[in-house]
Amino acid sequence: MALIFASSDPKIGYQQARFVRAGKLRKLAPKIYTDEFASPAEDIIRRNRYEIAAHFYSGAVIGFRTALDGGTVSPGKRFHLSLPRPTISSRPLPGLEIRVWPGPAAQPEDSAITVGTSRLFMAGRARALLENLLPARARGPAGEAKTVSRVELENWLEKQIRLHGAGELTRLLDEAGGVAARLAWPDALAELRQIVTDLEGRGDAGRLHSPLALARAAGEPYDPERGALFSTLQARLAAERFSAAAAPPAAERVNRAFWESYFSNYIEGTKFTVEEAQSIVFAADPKKITQQRPKDAHDIVETFRLIMDDHICREVPADVTGFFDVLKRRHARMMASRPETEPGVFKRKPNQVGSKTLVAPELVQGTLRRAWPMVRELTDPAARALMVHFILAETHPFKDGNGRISRLGLNAELDASQQMRLVMPTSHRGDYLTVLDAMTRGGNPEPYVAFGHRLLQLNAAIPYDSFEQAHAYFLKIGALDETAALGINLAQVASPAR
Repeated sequence: MALIFASSDPKIGYQQARFVRAGKLRKLAPKIYTDEFASPAEDIIRRNRYEIAAHFYSGAVIGFRTALDGGTVSPGKRFHLSLPRPTISSRPLPGLEIRVWPGPAAQPEDSAITVGTSRLFMAGRARALLENLLPARARGPAGEAKTVSRVELENWLEKQIRLHGAGELTRLLDEAGGVAARLAWPDALAELRQIVTDLEGRGDAGRLHSPLALARAAGEPYDPERGALFSTLQARLAAERFSAAAAPPAAERVNRAFWESYFSNYIEGTKFTVEEAQSIVFAADPKKITQQRPKDAHDIVETFRLIMDDHICREVPADVTGFFDVLKRRHARMMASRPETEPGVFKRKPNQVGSKTLVAPELVQGTLRRAWPMVRELTDPAARALMVHFILAETHPFKDGNGRISRLGLNAELDASQQMRLVMPTSHRGDYLTVLDAMTRGGNPEPYVAFGHRLLQLNAAIPYDSFEQAHAYFLKIGALDETAALGINLAQVASPAR
């Protein structure tokens, strides 16, 4: 595919017109042609916006809100440039309008972008920040201002701290000082300094507008992307009804607690045979395996004891402070034999699962604080259970043990509502991770909701009258085999009829 621009040579212009009539070229906009016929004109224009801008406005600087967005544009938005020379101020194109504003030439901090024989520049971050604090107004009845709103600017600055650390705004201010002195923008620099001072909690937070910025200034920042994910899931769960399963007879409790502990640990990699796990949990004198793997054995025993402890297994706090407390108490007991995991302490260093980076340590408390009310607003106990499970799995508040903590949180909600606790069989591990990933990466709650229904149905059918009966049933359905699951079809649950 190639873009072809109209030529000032009459012979070439005539040939281009002939090619258009013959169906060999396609006119996208005045003076712009292409030999691609498959894609919509809007897509081609947006995809090649740099080449178009460089052709018509060589030497221009991509600036204002476009520079803060990294040069990206969404459908119907403007592509903002500045030039030190007079030119046509607006070029409306399919799916995109190029707006050119009077402004300084490229500065040493601006990045050069070579397109063919022409060049554009991308405004450096400090220049772009200052440009967005210069006086501006929207043009036309529905025009987009060239500058971002105050909330957008504060959000952008707060994100730089999340991405690059607490010293990033100091570096940006240092660079902005040089740019402002060179371009005579003292007022913009003064306003930027004030916003940064307020955002960092050293000024007056009352001048801030963005919830993200206010949380940062108060010392409890949060992860807005996770917050959006949680809101999506909560809305979906609020519209769903799950089959309630009453709490089982008390005589089954020990048997159920063993299997919950066994599966929850196995799914995290603490792998024993069922017989070994039995000897660890129940025997007065545990077998040799306990001495060989004391930490793993402790994981299984303490998870079992947590499930059996009425004072903690079904505890649902009244407020978020209580939520923090119960999470830390559960974790401290469960990981007591692993001091390297800092039992009962929210993580101090970033962690990740595979290639997925989880909530940053400094954002854990703020993220959980905003998520907790979402759980409590749900009326269906299973919906609350699935919600708190995803929040904990996604936030990963501790250095280790987060999977088990999230499943204990899930079952606490069910137990507190006098509903049946759930086990997560080994055979469902693959599906379990798949549906979590579909929610995390694609924001698609349908596989997770479908998996919740499947888990409830599976657990309702498990016989727990005796250990032998449950064991035989698990063997029969392949629950102890990671390769036995049928697999969840994401395509079938992506867009259900509602």
